[in-house]
Amino acid sequence: MNRHRLVTAKNIVVYPAAAPFSSFSFVESEFNGINSVRRCFSLARSLGMQTVTLEEIPEKGIIADENDEISRYFRDYECGGVIRLGFWTKSFRSDKRIHQLSGRDLIGYAILKRDIIESEAYDRWHVFEAVFKKYPHPHNCIPAPTVFKVTIGDKHCSVRGVLYCQQNSLNKACAHVALRSLLSRHLPEGDITYRKINDLAGIHPGNGRKPGDGLNVVEIRKVLEGLGIGFRDIDYTLDGSLRETHPYQKFLYAGIESGAGSLLGFHFSGPVVSSREPPRHIIPFFGHTFNKDTWVPDAELSYFNVGGGVGYVPSENWTSSFIGHDDNFGSNYCVPRLYVSQEQADYVVELLNKDVQYSGVQAEAVTLNFIYSLQPFLAKSSRKNNWNKRLVAFIKTKKIVLRAIFIPKSTYLKQLKSKADWDGKREDKDIVGLLENLLPDNMWVVEISLPQLFPANERKIGEVLLNPYVPVDAEPDVDFKLFLMARLPGQYFFLNSLRTTTPDFLRISSTIQSHMPLIRHAR
Repeated sequence: MNRHRLVTAKNIVVYPAAAPFSSFSFVESEFNGINSVRRCFSLARSLGMQTVTLEEIPEKGIIADENDEISRYFRDYECGGVIRLGFWTKSFRSDKRIHQLSGRDLIGYAILKRDIIESEAYDRWHVFEAVFKKYPHPHNCIPAPTVFKVTIGDKHCSVRGVLYCQQNSLNKACAHVALRSLLSRHLPEGDITYRKINDLAGIHPGNGRKPGDGLNVVEIRKVLEGLGIGFRDIDYTLDGSLRETHPYQKFLYAGIESGAGSLLGFHFSGPVVSSREPPRHIIPFFGHTFNKDTWVPDAELSYFNVGGGVGYVPSENWTSSFIGHDDNFGSNYCVPRLYVSQEQADYVVELLNKDVQYSGVQAEAVTLNFIYSLQPFLAKSSRKNNWNKRLVAFIKTKKIVLRAIFIPKSTYLKQLKSKADWDGKREDKDIVGLLENLLPDNMWVVEISLPQLFPANERKIGEVLLNPYVPVDAEPDVDFKLFLMARLPGQYFFLNSLRTTTPDFLRISSTIQSHMPLIRHAR
């Protein structure tokens, strides 16, 4: 699956990219000025591009497979060439210098492909794939980026990011490339051919469906189910009321925070768009931005939903934008969280990590029920600990903040070992050793915070840990099969027994008495 990235080039040309080099002129002269290639150069420029390498590469691996598939639909298809671009932060003029460069000097790469079908008057370049490093802003968060290996010149390099792909309307449309982008993070082989996507969707020559026409909801589900990828999705076109009760933003955010990713399908709007059958589009999301000064969470509780809500404040409310690809325009775009209206949203998919049985949205819901069960015990300890007292008060007013993240046990224990609370206290190493033996390899960790503590200090009061591999009902009640433990100021809670519906907890003392930092995704 990596052959097309590692193939040796037929030739290489080096372009110094500092001023007066013009990316606009270069893209216009070499690639017909297409927007997706312009976006590659814009990203590279913003990350400090000083040199561009251009290689002509042979059609190998999944590129050759795509050529063969297109030929099944268009007999006079011809591949007009494949180009691999490398973007560098160091200035050099000869390809002989490449082997001296550090891997950190490579900003990203793009593989461009030209498709020609004379009978269809079709002659276009598109970005077969591209990967760029994340913009380095600390509040630009992309959980679980993937490392992609690529050969440029005589140097084996790697870029850490999220795969971007563009449709060609021949063997792939927007849903195909959105799926490939996210599936590259899930599949053991690290990639998938478009032929495989079409086979799983049931699209092949002779059945009346052309892959260039796109995938519908049923076909997207077939692809995910055929690959064994867990997901939770909502087709709003079947029940429009779900747009308000189950807003798409919650599912996008949950998929992003878990590191699994999300998809959003929407329809076009505007004065020239038909109201009967508006065109549709779907794009992948894999990151978000964080705005600690946003007005929304406080205003929602105080002005626009007084006495309502679901009993807690979702951490999603501090998200300014979702980060995703739009194959028509390019990679790594920030889409404002509320920009796509609820009425325009047609379909949302929250992908799940391997063998995970329920979504981050459900993880937050069941955690709220567990917190209510713990509330009487917290009230007793609040006389000795002000943070427990504050937590109880915020539970009663439905203003606690919950953030569900899916992480390995090692990440959680690393924080307990290395991070101190506000008073400088760290957890006892014997407690950490006990948890090492008790906890599963991966968990839903639902962090608990307060509206002022969460955004300003990026800290939490504690967390509830959930078993991700136990199925839950669509509308979960208090199901303690999911409950692994809770850590709150001064104490851990483990389930001892259930007497009818009243839980009995085993409590173990903790040296951590106040708030701790949130668990940060790798940057």
